[in-house]
Amino acid sequence: MTRTRVRRYRGGLAGTLFLAALGLLYADPRLFAAAVVPLGYVAFGALSSLSDATPPTVERSFEPSSPAPGETVAVTLSVRNDGESALADVRVVDGVPDELAVVSGSPRAAVALRPGESATLSYAVAALPGEYEFEDPAVRVRTVSATDRATLSVAAGGDATLSCARSVAAPPFARATPRRVGTQRTDAGGEGIEFHSTREYRPGDSLSRVDWRRFAKTGDLTTVAFREERSAHAVVVVDARPAARARPSAGYPNGATLCAYAAQRLHEALGGAGVATSVTALGLLDEDVPDALPAEGLPWADADGVGSAELVFEAVAHAADRDAPGDVPDDGTGGSLGGGRASTGSRESAAATADGGRPGDRPVADDETVRRLLARLPTDAQVVLVSPVLDDRPASLVRGLSARGHRVAVLAPDATGGARDGTGDAGDSPGRRVAATRRAARLRALRTAGATVVDWDVDDPLDVALERSLRSIVNP
Repeated sequence: MTRTRVRRYRGGLAGTLFLAALGLLYADPRLFAAAVVPLGYVAFGALSSLSDATPPTVERSFEPSSPAPGETVAVTLSVRNDGESALADVRVVDGVPDELAVVSGSPRAAVALRPGESATLSYAVAALPGEYEFEDPAVRVRTVSATDRATLSVAAGGDATLSCARSVAAPPFARATPRRVGTQRTDAGGEGIEFHSTREYRPGDSLSRVDWRRFAKTGDLTTVAFREERSAHAVVVVDARPAARARPSAGYPNGATLCAYAAQRLHEALGGAGVATSVTALGLLDEDVPDALPAEGLPWADADGVGSAELVFEAVAHAADRDAPGDVPDDGTGGSLGGGRASTGSRESAAATADGGRPGDRPVADDETVRRLLARLPTDAQVVLVSPVLDDRPASLVRGLSARGHRVAVLAPDATGGARDGTGDAGDSPGRRVAATRRAARLRALRTAGATVVDWDVDDPLDVALERSLRSIVNP
């Protein structure tokens, strides 16, 4: 604790001496009487003291305590005077980590507290992946005259660490149970349990599939075909390109960070539902992967244990932390969602690495990206693209995959700060409003191209978006 005595009434003491001297010089009692006024201020300041004051107690709480990336966390700080004397002037500043941005309210407050009285200050921060330790609040207590003050750091009770994990160990929800766990229906007839069609009996058909009732009635041998069921296989493609690393404003997680979080939750949910799931990512560099990228430039983790999905997600998280210098392209050219302009270098970097290339390399064409994916995709796999859809590349990728017979679903975190349909409030930045409108148009283009689009507004629980995307995969 640092205690300081502030001499605020030196002018009052000088005025008292001056008036008293004039009174003696001119023998004027009125001057002596006037000297009482500044003398009173001097005496008031000298007698004011914090000697018997007790430092206030502070309690902190978070809501929610374990947020998702981008979620707004309400921080409440309760300051209570447990002493027997009043605290006329209490200034409190909470120890917010530098990495977290305060999006509403203020972590500062000035209050007066009677004995036993408490006051509450509230503000909100935007959650980022990781654990963030809040420092003890700084408290300054002053007397009414402000001549005696004490500055100290008060240990806050309650919550001190804000944890925002990139994933969870348990499946995110329990309601999205597929009708056939780990399978998907097809339009082809074959082995199964759901009736599909009948046809004329052919030598070699299993006797268990002969329609014996019809044979008993008509004497015709027919074979029953059931709706064929195949094991569901999904490939989760995470978009970590520079164009996807946009953020609505400083302090918020960027689009690639949201994609990494959503993709990992989706991967865990699909695994819990019995769907064989592989994982890959776009936009990574050699430095993002411990053993460097494979020759085709796509890290890959198969459902049969070949490769580690956890390593792929860690590589995406590493790439997401490497923001493009221009920070926030709203159209894939390096512009800013906040309305600012990016440097020429950031535009060149975004163009060079748009589909997994390296800075300085020739940009990889969309057809090349599709070719690389097709070389690894199982023929019956559904592709789940997790992308903020901040440029036109996702639509090009969806069209290429759909043309080759793959069903495509898109899980799209909203990194623009705008409404889903582009008509709501996207903040006071024209850049964010334009980005939200363009993103809404791109989502419509994806649906037109045949993709199932799940738009995740980060203000809503991710579980809802995951349930919709899971059902679109296991119950097409």
